[in-house]
Amino acid sequence: MTQIYIDGAFVDPSGEAVRSVTNPATGKPLADIADGSGIDIDRAVTAAQRASADWFHASPDVRQNAMRASAVALRDDRPAIEAMLVAEGGLTQREARASFDAAAMALEMPHSERAQGPTVRAVLGPSSSPLLPVMRDLSRALSAGETVVMKPCGGTALSLLAVARAWRHLPNGVVNVVPGDAATGQILLAHAGVDAVAFTGSPAVARGLVVGERPARIDTGGEDAAIVRRDADLDAAVRAIAWSRLRHGGRACASSRRIYVDAAIAMDFTIRLHEYLGVLEVDDPAKATSMMGPLLSAAAAKSCEGRVVKSMREGARLVLGGFRFRPAGLAGYWLQQTILADVPPGTLPMREEMSGPVLTVSSYTDERQVLEWLSSPSLPLGISAFGADEESLLAWLTGIPATAVWVNVPQSDYDIAQPASSPTVFRSMSADARVDYYEHDSYPQGIVAS
Repeated sequence: MTQIYIDGAFVDPSGEAVRSVTNPATGKPLADIADGSGIDIDRAVTAAQRASADWFHASPDVRQNAMRASAVALRDDRPAIEAMLVAEGGLTQREARASFDAAAMALEMPHSERAQGPTVRAVLGPSSSPLLPVMRDLSRALSAGETVVMKPCGGTALSLLAVARAWRHLPNGVVNVVPGDAATGQILLAHAGVDAVAFTGSPAVARGLVVGERPARIDTGGEDAAIVRRDADLDAAVRAIAWSRLRHGGRACASSRRIYVDAAIAMDFTIRLHEYLGVLEVDDPAKATSMMGPLLSAAAAKSCEGRVVKSMREGARLVLGGFRFRPAGLAGYWLQQTILADVPPGTLPMREEMSGPVLTVSSYTDERQVLEWLSSPSLPLGISAFGADEESLLAWLTGIPATAVWVNVPQSDYDIAQPASSPTVFRSMSADARVDYYEHDSYPQGIVAS
C-alpha cells in the first residue's frame, strides 16, 4: 500500500513520504500509505494526457464495455474492498456492502455527456464516504471520454488503491491514483495539464479550491431536513430518520439531522426515537451485528462533542448520549448516538453541520414557520417528509428549492445528483414497500433494531 497507481501499474512514489492509516474503530495502526509528491502528480497527469486522445476517440460502446469489464473485476475483489471500507472508513458491514454495490453499479451506468475534446479530469474525493462519490465522478468522466487523475483523501485511500486493480481492463493511463494530503490536491489542481475538475467534500474545502476557468463539478454535500406531520406513521418515521442520520457514524452526506415535528406529537416522537436508538448495537464495525460506526479521527469526535455542549448552552435539551465513549472498550473515535430536543431556531444545530451521530428535534405549531426555516441560507440538499396525506405534503413543499424530496421513505445520498430547479421526488407505495426498503433491499440497507 506504499505504492501508487500510474499508467496502468502500481509503481513506487518518487519520495519516501508515508502516512500511517489508523483504524478509527480501534485506534490501532492499519497500514502505511504513500504521500504523492509534485513529481508523482506530474507523472500521473502526463500518463493521462498520453491516453486521452485514444480514449476520447474510442466509440461509446468500446468505453462502456471496458467499464463493464472493470466492474466485473471490481466485484471479484468485493471481500477485500469491503473489508477495507470497514477497517479504514469505519463503515459497518452492511454499509460497506451497500456502498460497494452502489459504486459498482455507478461504474456500469451509461451517461449521455460527452467531452468536447481530449480531457484530463482531476477527481478529488471525500473522507466521509470513500468509495461511492469518487466512483460516481469517475464513471461520468470515463463515459464522457475523459481520462482521470484521482486524489483520494489521505485517510481513506486504501480502498481506492485496492479498487485500482480493476483498472487493468482500461487502457494504460486512463485512470491514475495518487493519494496524498491537501497539499497534494492543490498541486494536482494547479497542474497545467488538468483540463477539468470533480470534487466531493465539505463546503469549507470547496471554497479553497483553485479551479479557475476549467469546467468543474463541485458537490459539497450537506445535511438534510426531516419533517414529521401529526398524521405520520411515527414508527416508520423514526426508523427512516435514525437510519439516515447514523449512516457512516453520522457523517454521511444527505442525512436527516434537522428534524421538524408537529408540536402535538413531538414528545411521542422523541420518546420513540430514544427507545429506538437506545437498543442499537454499537460495537466494532467488523462485527456483522454492529449498527453504527465511529468518526474518522479523534479531532472529529472532540469537535462534535463540543458542538453538542454548545447547543445545550444555547437552549437545546440533551435527551440521549452527547459524549465520546468506548463501546466494548474500543479506543477509537466514538461519539454516543445523540438526541437534542427542543432545539431553538437560529441556534448552532440549525446553522451548521454537526458531522456526527447527532439528531436535533424542533417542534412547530405553524407549517409556514417550517417553510421559513427550510428557505434559510443553510438550505438542506433534500427534505424527507412523513405524513399520511402524501399529496398534501407535496403541495405544502412546492417552491422549496431542494434537490430531492422523499415522502415516507428514508433519503439516501446514493440518489443525490446536482441541485436542480425542481426536486426529484421519491415516494413510498405502501407500508410493505417501506419494510422491503429497510430490511431486504441491498441498496441501500437500513438499520434494523433488535
